[in-house]
Amino acid sequence: MSCPITEMPQHFDPQIAKSQGEKIVAVNTFDGLFKLDENGEPQKCAVKDYKVSTDGLVYTFYLREDMKYFISKSAKSFIESKETEIEAKVTAHDFAFGITRAILPETNAPDYGLVSVIKNAENVHNGLETASSLGIRVVNDYTLEITLERKTDDFLFALSQPVSFPCDEEFFNLTSGRYGLDRKYTISNGAFYLSDIAEDESVRFSKNTEYNGSFVATPTSVRLYVNSDQKDIAKKINGKNYSVAFLSSTEAKESLNKKVNKVYLQNTTTALVFNLSKETMQNINLRTGLVESINFTSVTETPAKSLVPSAFDLSTDKNIVLATNVDSAREKLKTAFNELKTDTLTVNVLCTEEYEDIAKGIVSCWQANIGVELNGAITVVEQKDFDSAIKNGSYDTAIYPLSIDSNRSVDFLGMFKSENALNIFRYASEEYDRMYNEFKVAPTFNKAIDCETYLLKNAVIMPIINENTIFSTAKDVSGVYFAVDSSNIYFYKGQSK
Repeated sequence: MSCPITEMPQHFDPQIAKSQGEKIVAVNTFDGLFKLDENGEPQKCAVKDYKVSTDGLVYTFYLREDMKYFISKSAKSFIESKETEIEAKVTAHDFAFGITRAILPETNAPDYGLVSVIKNAENVHNGLETASSLGIRVVNDYTLEITLERKTDDFLFALSQPVSFPCDEEFFNLTSGRYGLDRKYTISNGAFYLSDIAEDESVRFSKNTEYNGSFVATPTSVRLYVNSDQKDIAKKINGKNYSVAFLSSTEAKESLNKKVNKVYLQNTTTALVFNLSKETMQNINLRTGLVESINFTSVTETPAKSLVPSAFDLSTDKNIVLATNVDSAREKLKTAFNELKTDTLTVNVLCTEEYEDIAKGIVSCWQANIGVELNGAITVVEQKDFDSAIKNGSYDTAIYPLSIDSNRSVDFLGMFKSENALNIFRYASEEYDRMYNEFKVAPTFNKAIDCETYLLKNAVIMPIINENTIFSTAKDVSGVYFAVDSSNIYFYKGQSK
């Protein structure tokens, strides 16, 4: 079986898995305490039973006693070269060590937020306390107790994700900082094992014939190919060169044949974004004036009502975007021009060919509703040049599709927090950071709406349309499923006629 990924995995360490490919390898080669089913619900995996205290804070997990790591020939050779042995059995110590690693600040785990609810995790992550203070206790080899700081409904989901996967402490230390960087520095306990790495081209994981868990693999192997060309992916799905793939709704509509199975996931918001590192775009009157002068119903037939896509956990169907108000827009732009000490201004909209019509619609609204003081322009570039301009901050505004390998609103809204590596628009607001930190500590629907509304009312970003990503399955392929997002693709039940 095969599947395209956007970029080559840089490592195979679950605790620091970040890219789509890294996470796909992790969820297929490791068994966590739980595994997501087709509906995104956590099912017992390494756990044979568990209980939760009446206050919802203390989880006790009883682990299977037959789990073991698959140690490949290259890993065995590496271990032997160190003149030592590694016990293959997987115990509660391995899960405790893996989760603790994810919390330690030096690990810099991208998904640390998933386990930050564990007691004292924040203090340990911020260097205020040692790991021994964490609410993680190994009762015995096959009993693990985890105490939370506060009750949450997402904890079992967190335990199904790579950030919570087991890590053998002795093997980890033996690698001397190279854990997961190559096959010989990688051992795993899942239905598949990492079997081949073709540099810059592909990764293969193969059936673990020593596996004795509940998620036995059907396919002999799965290969992930690096491919970001949507047209090429559609062609290869049609020809059954790829078993499954994620495609944009536009490419799926235009290129996929009728025999390809499709599952829709609305997880992308295409928006008008501002380069907030530029002095002009830091002016809130300019931004809100530009946004209020746009009639989005004339730009698209299905304008977005909110920022967070509907596939996310705390999304809303309420219309919370700025409404068109030409009189208000003109007043705000007049004020902005005075503040910027200028009589005229050119605002350029950067986009790829896919969004050129939307850019034209926006500029038409500016020309019709604002007047000669503001000149709207459009620059259409190829995807690689677009990505480079966004990264380097060499643009005024852009039509940008926002998506993230998660379905959690707290991750999506985290893209606008100061100092967040995903904050490519360079937004910095102490007030938003305060609101977001409160939301992160206690993720509720109302707090999500507060954060979202703040961003929209301050015209930090303006949603245009909510788009679908399509999970496409080639004809005669069955059993492969995704759960929650594009990084949780499970192949163990996959079949091809």
